[in-house]
Amino acid sequence: MKEEPAIDRIIKTLINKYLYVIGLFVVLLAAVLIRASLAPNTELSPDYNTYYKAWVDFYRSAGGLKGLESAPGDYYVPFNVLYALCSYVPFEPWVMLSIIPTICEMITAFFIYRIFYHLTKVRFFSAVAGLLTLFLPFVVFNGSLWKQVDSVYTCFLVISLHELIRGKYRVSLIWYSVSFAFKLQAVIFLPLFVILYFIGGFKGSEKKEFSILEFLWIPAVYLLAGLPEVLAGHGLRATYLAYFNQTGEISSEGYGMVSFFPNLYNLGFDNYDKVLTGAALLLVFAVLVAILCLCVKYKDNIDDSTFIYLYIWTGWTCLMLLPGMHERYDYAMLIMLTPFALLVRKRIVWPMLIANLCSLAVYAIVLFKAGEIGMPVISVAYTIAYLMTTVDIVRLLVGGDTGFEAKKSL
Repeated sequence: MKEEPAIDRIIKTLINKYLYVIGLFVVLLAAVLIRASLAPNTELSPDYNTYYKAWVDFYRSAGGLKGLESAPGDYYVPFNVLYALCSYVPFEPWVMLSIIPTICEMITAFFIYRIFYHLTKVRFFSAVAGLLTLFLPFVVFNGSLWKQVDSVYTCFLVISLHELIRGKYRVSLIWYSVSFAFKLQAVIFLPLFVILYFIGGFKGSEKKEFSILEFLWIPAVYLLAGLPEVLAGHGLRATYLAYFNQTGEISSEGYGMVSFFPNLYNLGFDNYDKVLTGAALLLVFAVLVAILCLCVKYKDNIDDSTFIYLYIWTGWTCLMLLPGMHERYDYAMLIMLTPFALLVRKRIVWPMLIANLCSLAVYAIVLFKAGEIGMPVISVAYTIAYLMTTVDIVRLLVGGDTGFEAKKSL
């Protein structure tokens, strides 16, 4: 039998020995190259030229961080500092505004791997779940095409969730506080910590309770994060009331009840924000209290997997009911729902797929000006997916029927 050439033996030996490492490298390289191919396009983004490029150019003309004294835009200080730092890089703003989200997406993928390895104890599929998030359309389009930074605050949220299921409540709240300091939208996940406080921890966590004083990390980090602008002379009121001013944009900027987010406010309610906003906020409060009561009553049925499910559900509930939601605001919820349905709760795979398709349709409308499917149709499909998930998690909590086949099937 003819002897195999040495070069072939070496290649096959390397592949057999380092297959997973090579595969990981190839997948990560593909994720980076996809983003690199999309990043130079700045015309599809409805915000880049009007806001982000203009902000970086402002900081360049104002001397970088010195420009924080008259910070433009309505973001809170951490993002303003980010844009100011970008002004020091001698490239077009889109370069750094594409690199930063990519880095955060990579970090998020790693911690998603850690979370699902904790839940399933299966390293390979947990790694696949983390890598999968790098190729989800809303993740790719958000940073590389839109030049948005939702991946930044989501990165800190996912780290917070990772620490939470490890029972590191203080560390988790600190990371959550950092996420909140970057973006107000992190507030939709605050009910998760309130639930945790009232149920006294969950099965599998190292500690069962934590003090209500731990919530003080949120205002503490918020105040600390504002110091760069305060020290630059921006003023206490102008700095620390940034989030309060953002909540007033529903009417001041003409957003109405919803801005391309697929909830039921698209069914003819969008222009009635003055009538409906107060009622919507009260409805959200009532529903969250009901969820809290449900969790307290059935707290013995809540383990670490169920708690990840609660993270998804409570966030999704706020997105469905709060006024003024934008098309990107389900980023942090959807990036956890997708691997959770695939690896842990397979019976919600269909709602997960519907939610992802609705997200893709919305991005198509906003970025690519696609109009074949109207927002009412997308909103109905998205709401059905939410209701299917709601029925499932309520049955899970009340019945204690875990349905978590991950450890057995993987």
